[in-house]
Parts: sequence; C-alpha cells; structure tokens
Amino acid sequence: MAKHISETVVDVPDAGRIVETLCGSLRECAISIETNRADQVLNFGDGMAIIKANVCGLHLRVEAEDLATFFGIRSLLQVTLSRASNDQYGHLEWHPAGDELSDMIGRQAGRTGRC
Repeated sequence: MAKHISETVVDVPDAGRIVETLCGSLRECAISIETNRADQVLNFGDGMAIIKANVCGLHLRVEAEDLATFFGIRSLLQVTLSRASNDQYGHLEWHPAGDELSDMIGRQAGRTGRC
C-alpha cells in the first residue's frame, strides 16, 4: 500500500480531451497506462497517477511509496496539465486522499446536476 497519497479536482472544459492529451504526453514517462472503468491508471513503478474525467472536470490522484516519487509524479502531472490546458492550471491545490474530497464531488454533482 502506498504511503503517500493525495488528490485534487480541476474544473476544466472538455475533460475527456484533456485526459487523452495528458495520457498521450505521459506515455513515454509511464511504465504502462491502463483503463480501469472510467479511470486512466498511469503506472510509474514505485507510484501511480489516476486520472478521471467527470462532470466536474478532472479528478487526479497520486499514490507513491517514497516521497521523491510522490512529488515527482505530482509535478509531472501539474506541468503536463498546464501545457494541455494552455497554462490555466499552473498551481493545483492537492489534498490528502480520503473520502472527504470524493464525498464533496458527489454532493456538488448531485445537488446541482453539475459542478
């Protein structure tokens, strides 16, 4: 089990296209990219990134065993996302992983029908 886990939500238009762009850009950096239901799972060996497009935009999650890999994957995602979205997202606010962020996303989507 990963020792370091965090996630963030990014409000982007055309999230599906951004996911394709991210995976295409990171294909050479990742050991493998697998589709697990609606998630894209990028395997980096000692860590992974999980990218999911939803009605709110993108849900990004990073899991890694060691701190260097953890921050490396987060930085790689952030730079790639910034390039894919014309530099709109140079800074992301990452949160410790847990049910709180996922619950918040579900409540927002359920309450308004959108985010």
